[in-house]
Amino acid sequence: MKNQKLELVSFDLDGTILRGRILDYVHVPKALHENIAALDELLFRGRLGYEETLRVQYALFAGMRTQEIAPDPERLPLIEDLDTTVEMLKDAGVRVVVLTDNPSFAAEPLRAHGFQDIIASEIETSDGVLTNRMRLLTNKLDGLRAYCERKEVELVSCAHVGDWINDVVVFKGVALSVAFNSCEEEVSKAAKYRVNSRSLFDVYRVLEPNLPDHRMSQTHH
Repeated sequence: MKNQKLELVSFDLDGTILRGRILDYVHVPKALHENIAALDELLFRGRLGYEETLRVQYALFAGMRTQEIAPDPERLPLIEDLDTTVEMLKDAGVRVVVLTDNPSFAAEPLRAHGFQDIIASEIETSDGVLTNRMRLLTNKLDGLRAYCERKEVELVSCAHVGDWINDVVVFKGVALSVAFNSCEEEVSKAAKYRVNSRSLFDVYRVLEPNLPDHRMSQTHH
C-alpha cells in the first residue's frame, strides 16, 4: 500500500473531528435536545433500530429554518489541529470531505474549517424550511462511492478516518482506514491504523507517506 497515492480523505464527524455530537449544537429549544438524547438512549439500549432512530430524530426539525438552527462553526468543540491538518492535506493535493450520517444542514458549517464537501443525510427543504422528507445516509460507503463517481475518484485512492460502527463498512471499501479515538474494538480491528490522540495531526502523520505531493506536505510541518 506504500505506493498508493491518495486523492481523497473523508472524516467522520461525531466523536472524530468533533468532541461530542453535532446535533447537540444546533440552535433549537431545550425540549427538542432532550428528545434527541432520549432517542439516542433507546438506540443504545437496543429499543430502537439505527435507521428508525435517525428518521424520528431528523423529523423533529420539520418546520424549522436551516439558517436559524445551523451550528456556529466557531463555537464547536473540535479536535485539536483540525484546521492545520485539513489545510496540509489540501496543500499536498488531497480532497478533504466530511462523511457523516448527520443531516447536511448541521454539518455544512464545517466548510468554515476547510472541508471541501459534505457527504451526509439530506432533509428536503422548502423555501429554506426543513420538511419531514429525507434521504438517510445509513450506509456511508454508498454515499462515498456515489460522491467519488461524480468526482471521478477511485475508492482505492481514498482514506477514511472514523470512530464508530458505521465507519467499518467504509474502512472495508477504501485503501487506507484510520480508527481515531475509537472505544469500539470492532472499529479498531477493522481499520488499517489505530490512532489515539488529542491532535488530528497524528492522523496526518499516518497518511503522509501516501499523499500525492509528499515533499510539499513536509514543508508545512
